[in-house]
Amino acid sequence: MAVGRCMSAKSALPTPRSFAPPGTPRSKCYFEEKDAIVNTAAGLVSGIPAHRVALTKSPAMKNVADLVVAHLVEAGVDNVFGIPGGATIPFHNSLEIHPDINFVLTRHEGGAAFMADCYARVSGRIGVCCATTGPGATNLVTGVAAAYMDSVPMLVITGMNPTDTWGRGDFQECTPYGGVDTVQMFRPLCKSSEVIVSEKVLQHRVRTAISTALTGKPGPVHIAVPRDLWGRMVTWEHVDRPVYLSGSPSPSDKDSQEIASLLLSAERPLILYGSGTSTIALELLFELSSEHAIPIISTPRGKGKGCSKVPESYLGSMGISANTLVDEFLQANRFDVVVSVGAGFGSYATNSWDGSLLRTGTMVQVNIDPKDIGKIFPAHIGVVSDSAAFAEKLLGACAALDFPVPESRRKWLASWTCRPKWDFPLEQHVGRGGRPSPMEIIRAVDQAVGEHGIILADSNSILLWATHHLPERNKRRFVSMWGWASMGHATAGVVGAKLAAPESDVVALVGDGCFVMNGNEIATAADLNLPIVWVINANEQLGMIHYELRSSGLTRSATLKNYDLVGLARSLGANAVNCDNPARLATLIRQGLRGSGPTVIQVNVDPGMVPPMGQKKQGSARWKQYVENL
Repeated sequence: MAVGRCMSAKSALPTPRSFAPPGTPRSKCYFEEKDAIVNTAAGLVSGIPAHRVALTKSPAMKNVADLVVAHLVEAGVDNVFGIPGGATIPFHNSLEIHPDINFVLTRHEGGAAFMADCYARVSGRIGVCCATTGPGATNLVTGVAAAYMDSVPMLVITGMNPTDTWGRGDFQECTPYGGVDTVQMFRPLCKSSEVIVSEKVLQHRVRTAISTALTGKPGPVHIAVPRDLWGRMVTWEHVDRPVYLSGSPSPSDKDSQEIASLLLSAERPLILYGSGTSTIALELLFELSSEHAIPIISTPRGKGKGCSKVPESYLGSMGISANTLVDEFLQANRFDVVVSVGAGFGSYATNSWDGSLLRTGTMVQVNIDPKDIGKIFPAHIGVVSDSAAFAEKLLGACAALDFPVPESRRKWLASWTCRPKWDFPLEQHVGRGGRPSPMEIIRAVDQAVGEHGIILADSNSILLWATHHLPERNKRRFVSMWGWASMGHATAGVVGAKLAAPESDVVALVGDGCFVMNGNEIATAADLNLPIVWVINANEQLGMIHYELRSSGLTRSATLKNYDLVGLARSLGANAVNCDNPARLATLIRQGLRGSGPTVIQVNVDPGMVPPMGQKKQGSARWKQYVENL
């Protein structure tokens, strides 16, 4: 076997597997001539059905704003998040009259970006946010950066000053010739960022932007449309979506067979997956793990994919806030082969690049982005592939080999799966002054949120508590914000998650610091009568930073007051209540989920509780020593 190679890739399916194809029906009353034109064109090509026609044109002229909306609907978009402004008024007019798309008026553009991000994470479709020129565009930046860091497909649409004013000091100028050039501003945060200056190319550029966001390693894209372009007239072009979405790479049969042989013949194999692994792929990897007695673990961002059945062979997540079992498992074993799928091995995933995985005999790294293979830990074998395509071929190759499971491996795995995974004490965990521990929030949410439920954890200490203690349940999603870890992400983003999965229980775990940043978006949920529950881990501090400052005793800069967040939530239209009794919390959450609008529950926890960080602190100390010795 060759070592240190990168396996070749070849085209697989016509649509990306990490993000689902659109399923939103088109309106029968909007652009009525559209289907007739498609069918007529299909009839001109003997024997080719309508869905195979690559490009059809309507003889009617439409304005650019209507056409952008039409292309969004064709891409499966049913919600657009944002705030209108002078440079985007025609676009909002078109959104308002289209029956198949909904505009969600947020309270801040940053909230719009977070909602689009969480909508995409939950739905599998592209999230869309929009803002006007100037401060509207700059307010989007943090949410767009979060999508970029977590590889979430997002289309960012901003207005721009009219082209005849560029460079003349127009109000809120954001052009290539003056003011803040927002196209340049978004480029480091997006896969592409461009201003569209001609109606003749607009439809092609919108299609290209959507394709770019969804294919390869997903991520945000940005287009800016000048104010005078929205109203220009142009012929509508209909392009079937699979035509302009590129295929996903997959491994060859030979490569799959070789990796399958390595896994099945190993005494100590391991499968490891990260956030780049789709739910479809993980279902297959779980099946492989269970059938062949191969332990499987995730990175912190990989946890909570919502698979139909979580096998006993899943031990938990590694890295920061890892469950104790996984920390001990990695330290105690030297693996013959590790197959890593969709993982990046950043500092939080590896406790600052801990060397336990470097003891591996053969490291196989599978990633859709070749730049991520071998970037952190050396890869003996690198596979450029879509995660689902790889998992499907690997499962088939393992079945074809039909290797018996060594009894020694089965016993080795059983010695780990028989141990507790989630570190939950049977008794309630009470802190100083009788205040509950954040662990009790996690326990109550675990009890209250049922199958197909979605739990989001905002940044700061509550994310650590949830990552460490929240059990992995069948069909339940856990959406964490580890990539950029921007405070207030889930506080606002949960609205997008609920709109993406309206039939699911949706709960946001947030800190009081996060809530005072983006709690204004409670009003957005109230406007839409969304039965979302926010549970506030109110510890009167910026938890993680406060914890780091305790050794010096100088904690004032990270200390908050005991705010009346219940009163704030009520003023924004939510049902809200304080809960000091952990035994009542699960019932309150269930009531909120069955209510007619948003519910906010404030839990005043013991501020002295130390969040579970696993081996992260020790790993950081070892890394610092390593660097000092270079």
